[in-house]
Amino acid sequence: MPGFLVTTSRAPSPRTRSFVKDLTAILPGATRVNRGHMTLGDLAVSALARGLDRVVVVGERRGNPSIVRVYEPARHYRGAPSPLRNIVTLILAGVTLSREAGRPQPSGASRLIVRDPGDPWLDDFVEAWLRGFHAALEPGGASRRDVVVVLRRVGGLAVAEFEQAGSPVGPRLRLRRPQRMLKGPGEGWLPWLG
Repeated sequence: MPGFLVTTSRAPSPRTRSFVKDLTAILPGATRVNRGHMTLGDLAVSALARGLDRVVVVGERRGNPSIVRVYEPARHYRGAPSPLRNIVTLILAGVTLSREAGRPQPSGASRLIVRDPGDPWLDDFVEAWLRGFHAALEPGGASRRDVVVVLRRVGGLAVAEFEQAGSPVGPRLRLRRPQRMLKGPGEGWLPWLG
């Protein structure tokens, strides 16, 4: 079963720690881990030891969550160029924590589903959730335990909100265009279109 190891960059602010708690509640099969002095290699080993196939690292700027990097751990990273392969990077323009929005956190999320917004401008955001977070496109009906990602465009940003059993839950994210990257052997980070 796919799962997530969710952590922060080093020395996170209380607000970033709260956001990680919100994010862990939204993602099915997520385990929150305090980063401490763990390197990226340590995170890869920890994820694989727990049977998790994604590492989610939340970075911050000026005490606020500003970036969410989703990685896939390399199974044999000692010979690989990097212990983690970046799948998608979400750039946060702002976050409203669940407690700030007066929303509960989801309980026992079984699946993450993206509701098709029907707006081609949001296609990259939909793909980011599908690729990075093992989400599925809404098949027409979500169960009471599914968490649904609802995307909409507001100006030049995308807003991601979450629902469970038809009620708003979790944080609200304002997102800039997602970046997808792939590190090739002997190369720097390259845009990944595919």
